[in-house]
Amino acid sequence: MEIIIEDLKYEDIEECYNLNKIIFNEEYGLDDVKDLYLKLYKNKNMYRFLVAKVKGKIVGYTSVTIAYNLFDGKRPFMTLWWVGTHPEYRHRGIATKLFQKIEAIAVENNCELIYFTSKSDNIGAHTFYKSLGYDMNVEKAFMKEFL
Repeated sequence: MEIIIEDLKYEDIEECYNLNKIIFNEEYGLDDVKDLYLKLYKNKNMYRFLVAKVKGKIVGYTSVTIAYNLFDGKRPFMTLWWVGTHPEYRHRGIATKLFQKIEAIAVENNCELIYFTSKSDNIGAHTFYKSLGYDMNVEKAFMKEFL
């Protein structure tokens, strides 16, 4: 199975939007998503939206942000949000390929580290992330939602 990892294209937003509804069970206004994409896509040095495709179908997605800390800003850090694979395509190497691309972008941008969160009960994902060399015992993430 050939897996292609590429930047999300504007014409693929609706398909990726529908995938995110399946994976994360969350829904936002499609027009708002398209508008935000146009705003953020202009700055590929800070924002990357990656998709995994199999036979032209989007089966995986992540959102990448590259930022600097003001007081330790010699090297940027990378954060990930919404790393996911379509349920019918899990355990087929999709996420592994996504992380290979993510890490290549981190190296290209001289990032100090990659940081992301995962739901505490997502044990399968935790095992996968550990297999890639990520350590979940370094810090605790705190979150407060504003709806």
